[in-house]
Amino acid sequence: MNYEVAIKPYLKGAENVTVVAIKMENNGRYSYEQVELHGDHTQDNEATLIQEVLDHIRTELDPTNAIVKTQVQLEQANQKIAQNESKQNRLSALANKIDKVVRVMAQDSIMGEKIAYGTTYKELVELFPFAEEGKAYQPGDMFVIEDPEHVELNGEGKRVLIQTNQAFTYKSESLKQLEGVPSQNGILAIWKWEGQKNESNLETTRVPAQ
Repeated sequence: MNYEVAIKPYLKGAENVTVVAIKMENNGRYSYEQVELHGDHTQDNEATLIQEVLDHIRTELDPTNAIVKTQVQLEQANQKIAQNESKQNRLSALANKIDKVVRVMAQDSIMGEKIAYGTTYKELVELFPFAEEGKAYQPGDMFVIEDPEHVELNGEGKRVLIQTNQAFTYKSESLKQLEGVPSQNGILAIWKWEGQKNESNLETTRVPAQ
């Protein structure tokens, strides 16, 4: 049995439905089926329109078929959600590993005073987040703040790395304020780049902390 579209599909008023009619010839006689499909289907091709009409009719004759199709679609959607969650979990695990690597690099290089070039220090501290107003940091957390008064020596930038030794809530303190009681009482440690690279003899000299 071959169907064909009987009339050009058209939108019905403001109801957001498309009226579609199909017909089938049988021994010189035609049988017609007309349905209203939700949405705009005026640009669908003939094969698609015919299938949509037949599916609509089957649904009316057998509601359980629609339920089964809906269940299948729901299961497919749930599978996609599960796949996305799995992918997100893998990305989160990877991000955690990267964070650990960055921390180890900072602890070994900056805290071990192994960085000779200010530009290297700048690139490393840029991997850490800025301090957040009102955030409660736990021991071992690391963040950066800017020291607008700092005069660069070797392209090290104005960011300074901070590591908390005790629980600490950041309240928009400046670097000078952090160098006061929080640093002196061991609540946190401030890791500046204090070396200036001498390009003429490739030696690293130290300048007093600002």
